Amino acid sequence: MKKAAFLLFMTFSFCGAAFAADISVSASVNSNVISLDDQLELSLAVSGGGTNLPDMQLPPLPNFTSHSAGRSQNISIVNGRMSSSVNFRYILAPRAPGKFTIPPIVLEYEGNRYKTEPIEVEVLARGKAPQSSRPEQVTAPGGQENKELFITATVDKNTAYVNEQVTYTLRFYQAVRLLSNPQYSPPSFAGAWTEDLSSGNYSTTVNGRQYAVSEVKTLLFPMRAGKLSIGSASLKCRAETSGGSDPFSDDFFNNFFSGGGKTVVLQSEPLSVNVIALPAAGNNAAGTGAVGSYTMAATLDRNSARVNDAVTLTVTVSGTGNIKTLPAPVLPDWPDFRKYETVSSVNTDKAGETLKGSATFKTVLVPQTPGRKTIAPVSFSFFDTAAKKYRTVATAPLALEVSPGVAAGEPAQAGKARQEDASNGITVVTRDIRYLKPITDWQGAGGYVYSKPWFIALNGLPLLLLIAAFGYTRRQARLSGDVAFARRTIASKTARKYLKQAKSLLGASAPLEFYGALSRALLEYIAHKTNVSPDGLTLAALDGLLSARGIPQEDRQQIHKLLEECDFVRFAPAKINPGMAGQAYAQGESIISRLEKILK
Repeated sequence: MKKAAFLLFMTFSFCGAAFAADISVSASVNSNVISLDDQLELSLAVSGGGTNLPDMQLPPLPNFTSHSAGRSQNISIVNGRMSSSVNFRYILAPRAPGKFTIPPIVLEYEGNRYKTEPIEVEVLARGKAPQSSRPEQVTAPGGQENKELFITATVDKNTAYVNEQVTYTLRFYQAVRLLSNPQYSPPSFAGAWTEDLSSGNYSTTVNGRQYAVSEVKTLLFPMRAGKLSIGSASLKCRAETSGGSDPFSDDFFNNFFSGGGKTVVLQSEPLSVNVIALPAAGNNAAGTGAVGSYTMAATLDRNSARVNDAVTLTVTVSGTGNIKTLPAPVLPDWPDFRKYETVSSVNTDKAGETLKGSATFKTVLVPQTPGRKTIAPVSFSFFDTAAKKYRTVATAPLALEVSPGVAAGEPAQAGKARQEDASNGITVVTRDIRYLKPITDWQGAGGYVYSKPWFIALNGLPLLLLIAAFGYTRRQARLSGDVAFARRTIASKTARKYLKQAKSLLGASAPLEFYGALSRALLEYIAHKTNVSPDGLTLAALDGLLSARGIPQEDRQQIHKLLEECDFVRFAPAKINPGMAGQAYAQGESIISRLEKILK
């Protein structure tokens, strides 16, 4: 019995070893000719006996942006022999038209080297479809040709005045079911004030095919004259694959075990708007910068008041336009009143895809003399884009009856006689306001408190806190609005994280992980500092980026050599001397330290 069990164990052991050694790799694409609007699906397959098959990694592809679309595994047993295959799917988005080669992809496994065949791909210009035997069809918006998924971007006008509303609309067309919520990345609207509108959904027919459409609208208000450039919007989603719903097909099981469907990344065309400066005017109308159509009204919170009583003047500007940037109306000179700072508030309404609302400005007026006073009209000028000229609106004059106030020295409360404070010689005029106590001669053992250094320093503390809060707020705002600055800021932190990870692996007999972390530290640091994507960053492109930023040739050569060493160990593993790993770590740390002094 023991002998039979031993023979059975040895039989399966040798069979497993034989199966594991029988490995093959392959690569394929769904099409060798695509347009710049299309995406390429790359499949990498590893086949062999057993179930413990190695993973294949996609190397950097400088001419494509790559996204993983999942992993699936098939297992079969035929005549008692088990075999399996692992498929790795990638979505490749071309970066430019031309003819490109996907190089052989190398797999090192158990001392053997396997590689795929190179694949030739031709990328046509945007809007050009590969030649097909199908009859010519009418194309969909944006040059899309009867696709299951596509997006379009439009603006409602190609020419606009400064601060005039321009409506940007992104439409997402889908003819297949989505398996997850889409991830929308809006374009850059640098140079424009933006207001988001609520999204909408409807259905339509394009080229005889029914689509569900989702709309995202953004209101743009250009801030300066010239060309307003709107970048490309992108949308990433996972969609159901077309071609039937047979539950026993290979696609059914692949979709079920790998999360299902295909990952698609869509990009819109960049747009531009010609922004015209507001015309000059012979009066102060051009100075406000307001654009749109507005009306104006004014009210007082009372019709009568005493001298030195506070009266609130409320001026309301209502209409259509960029309400949030309206300046406060210039109040005329009223010699009979003291004016205090104006406080404003804004109410907006985006119904009807047009920004409208009202801006309210409240000013406190204090009358100085009695009599019937007239608040002169307040005027406001704006540029009317429909009439292409400046208009001025004004409020109606307001009347205010001002009566004399309490004369100085008179009692405020009748029937109360003046009283004399015998101790201080102060006459009590009224009981509603207490008189101030006379200054005493006591100043403490150490002098007046306000002359103490700690008291002076304590009074300066709120100012320091205010300055610190202002600096922090400006920095956070810049981090949110300036992607390049934000990436430069986190470059050192990211490099330190991967260097720390590499240092922890120095003595762990894990050369692949160590050199991977070291390579990641260098690439991520340089990519963040230069505001480029680390994906597909070749050594030649890296050298060009560093050269353009004034990095000395000697440093560039050291970076090139160190990254080549990391790639050699990762993709062609061999026995590594621990001393070599330590030298590589020290060199990487030194390179990042020197780059930190140059790449600000």
